[in-house]
Amino acid sequence: MRALLKRTAERLLVAFARNSQRMAGRSLVLAYHNVVQDFEADRGDRSLHLPLSVFREQLDLLEEHCRVVPLEQIVAGVSDAQRPTVAITFDDAYRGAVELGLPELLHRGLPATVFVAPGLLGVPVTWWDALGETGEGAGNERDRILSEEKGRHLAPARVTLPSHYACATEGQVLDLARAGIDLGAHTWSHPNLARLAPEDLEGELKRPLEWLRHRNVRSAILAYPYGITSPPVEAAAKAVGYVAAFRVQGGWISRTSDSRWSLPRFNVPAGLSRAGFRLRLGGYFAS
Repeated sequence: MRALLKRTAERLLVAFARNSQRMAGRSLVLAYHNVVQDFEADRGDRSLHLPLSVFREQLDLLEEHCRVVPLEQIVAGVSDAQRPTVAITFDDAYRGAVELGLPELLHRGLPATVFVAPGLLGVPVTWWDALGETGEGAGNERDRILSEEKGRHLAPARVTLPSHYACATEGQVLDLARAGIDLGAHTWSHPNLARLAPEDLEGELKRPLEWLRHRNVRSAILAYPYGITSPPVEAAAKAVGYVAAFRVQGGWISRTSDSRWSLPRFNVPAGLSRAGFRLRLGGYFAS
C-alpha cells in the first residue's frame, strides 16, 4: 500500500512538473554505479545495479529536458540558461557500466566520467555486493566494516555474482578513455577516508592521481568512496592536487554554499521510478 501511494503521489506531482524548465541555469551531477541486463538485476547491493531498460529511459528524459555536459564544465561553473545542466558519472568502474551503460552513452554522443579505484580493478565481487547478496547483518555489518575495518574488506569467496557485477579490468577502463569517456579518481583501494591516519590518507589520494597521469589522463577530480568525507579529508584532497571532489549525495549544486572539495551529486538508486527521476530533474526533491 505504501508503494502504491508513493507511485500515485509521484504521478500527481508530475502532472504539475511537465518539464524541467524551473531548474534552468542550475547544475546537477548524477551518480550511477552499475548497469546490468534486466534479467540479472536484483542481485548484490540492489540499489547500485540499474536495469539497462531503466537506464535508457532515464537517458531519454535527460536528452529531452537537459543539457548533458562533461563534468569538468560543471566544475568550471558552466551552465545553460535555458535548461538544467547535467553531468553523468559512474563510481567503481563496474563491468556492467563499462560493457553496457557507457557504450549506450557513446552511441548517443553523451559525455560521462568514470571514477576509478585502481586497487579494485578486476575484483570479482565487492564486499558490499557480497553483503547485499547474503543479507548477513546488512546495516550493522556494513557500519562495522566502514568503522572498524575502515571500509577495507574482502568479499567471501563463496559469494558469486554475474560477470557484470565484477569490477572492470584496467584494459577495459583505458579502452573507454580512448573512446572518449573521462576518468576520475575514486581513491586507490576504496576505503573510508575519514577513518584513515594522515599518512595513509595521503597515499590513498596521491596514488590514483599518479596512476591516471602515467596513463596520460590529466583529470584531477575525485569522488569520495561511500560518499564519506570530513574537513581533514577535504583539506588533504585539495593539498595533493585535486581541483574538485564530489560526495554521492546532496542533489543540486549551490555555488554560494558548496566547497569545490565537497560538491554534491544525486545518487540514482536502481529502484527509482520514471516519475521519481523526472521529479528530481525538476528540482522537486533535494536529493
